[in-house]
Amino acid sequence: MEQPRVIGHVVSVNGFRLKVELSTEAKSSSRATPDGVQRAVAINSFLTFDLGAGTHAIGILSDLEARESYDPSTNEELSLELIKPRRIAAVQLLGTVKQFGQGEWKFDAGITILPTLDTPAEVANPEVLSWIFEHPPLRNKPKDWNEGDFDFPLEIGHHTGDENTKIKASFNDMFSRPLAVVGNTGSGKSYTVASLVRVILENDRMQRDNGADPHIFILDINGEYANAFLSDDQANYQREPNKLYLNGEEFGLPAWLMNGEEICDWLQASEATQEPVLKDWWAIAKANPTDAGPYDPVQTAIGKIDSAISWLDGNTPASNFDLAINHAKQYAPDDIIDWGEFDRQLNWTPNGDCKWRRVGNDREVRDFLEQIRTTLLANISERQNEGVNFAKSADAPRFVPVHEFRDPNLVDRSTDQDSSKKIDQYLLTLKLRMRTRLDDRRWQSFFSFEDQNIHSFQEWMNKLGVGQKSASRVSVLDMSMLASEVLPFACALLGRLFLETREMLKPDIRSEYPWLLILEEAHNYARPPRTHEDRGESLSRRSFERVAKEGRKFGLSLIVASQRPSEISPTIISQCANFFSHRLQNPDDIDHFRRIIPKQAQRLLDQVTVLAAGEAILFGSAFHVPARAQVRLPSKEPWSATAAPYVDWSKDTVFPLADVVESWGIAGPENQEQQNDSGPDLDDEVPF
Repeated sequence: MEQPRVIGHVVSVNGFRLKVELSTEAKSSSRATPDGVQRAVAINSFLTFDLGAGTHAIGILSDLEARESYDPSTNEELSLELIKPRRIAAVQLLGTVKQFGQGEWKFDAGITILPTLDTPAEVANPEVLSWIFEHPPLRNKPKDWNEGDFDFPLEIGHHTGDENTKIKASFNDMFSRPLAVVGNTGSGKSYTVASLVRVILENDRMQRDNGADPHIFILDINGEYANAFLSDDQANYQREPNKLYLNGEEFGLPAWLMNGEEICDWLQASEATQEPVLKDWWAIAKANPTDAGPYDPVQTAIGKIDSAISWLDGNTPASNFDLAINHAKQYAPDDIIDWGEFDRQLNWTPNGDCKWRRVGNDREVRDFLEQIRTTLLANISERQNEGVNFAKSADAPRFVPVHEFRDPNLVDRSTDQDSSKKIDQYLLTLKLRMRTRLDDRRWQSFFSFEDQNIHSFQEWMNKLGVGQKSASRVSVLDMSMLASEVLPFACALLGRLFLETREMLKPDIRSEYPWLLILEEAHNYARPPRTHEDRGESLSRRSFERVAKEGRKFGLSLIVASQRPSEISPTIISQCANFFSHRLQNPDDIDHFRRIIPKQAQRLLDQVTVLAAGEAILFGSAFHVPARAQVRLPSKEPWSATAAPYVDWSKDTVFPLADVVESWGIAGPENQEQQNDSGPDLDDEVPF
């Protein structure tokens, strides 16, 4: 055979989709070529088309069919003919490759010249495939970089059906912008996440003796990552209900880390009467008489803008929006923001005088408010670069002792005596709710900071390993024992603090200390907005939407892992630059996913229902082309094994109920009398 790579020729060109009529010799799924046996006439095989001047278009074979029809014109006589079937292969073009040296190729996602009819279709040269998959794009070159390699080809796995073709991604791109890892339970999400983190830690340049300090935070909702990243002694810790654990040790989220918005949502303060009083008390509680300083007017303006944006999603009188904007104008004058242009943007419906009027052009107003917010953040960064720093506001993470929360008159401090008498009936429920939160064991991780000797934000961050060379580079935050009501608040608080901590860095250095935040089972706390949603869910969603939209600029990236991509905020998913799609079965998830991925990957997504465990469809800016791959196993696996009923049910053992009772902290009937004799039941003090 003179042209062993040729398997057919082009018979149709439709945009960036081709149809190739296969030659009679191309009957096998494999083809013997000078480079060995290669996949040829098979789904997901790669074909090239010569465009001249050393340039080839490359595409992936997506469909196969055989046609055996004969349709004579009306003026012809019908006759019996023996028809050979026309075997047609559909090909999706992915880009072009051009040889620029001996054995070296360059891939370009653009296609300026399309193959013409009768262009031969050839089995892709293994050398070409190697340069496409094993030499990913180089991303994020630092300014004035001249010290060697600035990016690294991160091995993800191998191409399905071809163990010799390794698939690699841009290290920088993979961990500098949001990444989504989705798939049904048991499809391999946890293993993929663990594998990605392990290759960071095991890379030669990331070792401690090189002075490297990558830091990764994992919000471990199911308690499965301890085995992958902790020592055997650390991983086998005893967990207790309602407690948060950091790398196997009890950890806390001090309530004083909350900002004004979070404390109001946490205590479910009513917007009209309770929120203003509570925010005033929060400012008083965080005031430090030994370290007094001016508040930051621009930071205050940002808080007012956030209130205005929240009003757009709520159903409260328009006066709340007007008040927030008027306050923002006072703290951010016209020399910073063009408020006249903003006022001209407003389009009220039904009219500007109606108490319950709404903004008719919601998107334009929302975008303008986000633009204002970005401008104000830039203003803060510029001041910090010049050495100006206020950071003396109620939103700053300043220590508040536990006894301040238990003071029965704490709220009254923020009102004068006459006002206190008038609104006391409105504040009574707020005071009761505060006491309920303090006595509710589910919230104990928010008030255990004094027991853990945490008296400042710096001490809290030190426990996370931030700013310490000797600390662990992976912070596994085991949140599996937190109640469902507590979880969204805890996640929201962590997400906001990580982002705002990085916002406080000077702009010229903040990209030098990147962090990676992993959201495991993100559909539990980053859901799309709903008509009726808990305050914690709304708070958590907005927190991670901010991280997804703004984190890249401040060196904070995300890995979003979930079984249900359709139940994650569209804002978060839309910001993801790379995707790992394991097996999906739910039609809603598949359709939702199909709408947000690039066209060139949509045909591959048709195979998402038949992927084996550990297989994934990979696509995004860290890869040259989409691919179906077998993801490599991590060197240390998470606790994510699937039960083997045939083996386990045949064992001569019983369910360890006594261990569950002990872990839950509840006594069985045989111990009830002993418990009653030991002292009063603390549950009697819980006011509900």
